[in-house]
Amino acid sequence: MNAKFHGVISLLLEGLAIVIGFIAIWQVNTLAGAFYAVLILTAVPLTLYAYCAKCEIRFTDCRHVIPGQITRLLPEREDAPYTFRDYMGLTLAVVVLVAFPQPWLLDNIPLFILFWTCLVVGLAQILLKVRKGCGNSKCVICTLRN
Repeated sequence: MNAKFHGVISLLLEGLAIVIGFIAIWQVNTLAGAFYAVLILTAVPLTLYAYCAKCEIRFTDCRHVIPGQITRLLPEREDAPYTFRDYMGLTLAVVVLVAFPQPWLLDNIPLFILFWTCLVVGLAQILLKVRKGCGNSKCVICTLRN
């Protein structure tokens, strides 16, 4: 199977984990669930802008396919090396999306296990399949490919 297949599947798994987190929260506290939905709607575009919009192959060979196309809708960014601010935007978005639902997930162990399984399998696909041969010379993960 090619890297784009694994790229799409990894995004679907990570997206599923976020949906599982949302469900765990919403079942207990609809206000907190609505807040998490706002966090998702903020963090996903932030991730795409902070990281994907600078990728030099986002329009031609995005291994995740969908983010590369979505970045066409975002403000133009220069294909330049990632900065500390880019890494902080990415890190902040990911940490918020993963950390916020943890208290509710810990109260629902089956969802907790499913959440982390989806995240770990998605990350494993990225590290083992997607990054190999990726042409983004500025990406820290892709530079670990050899």
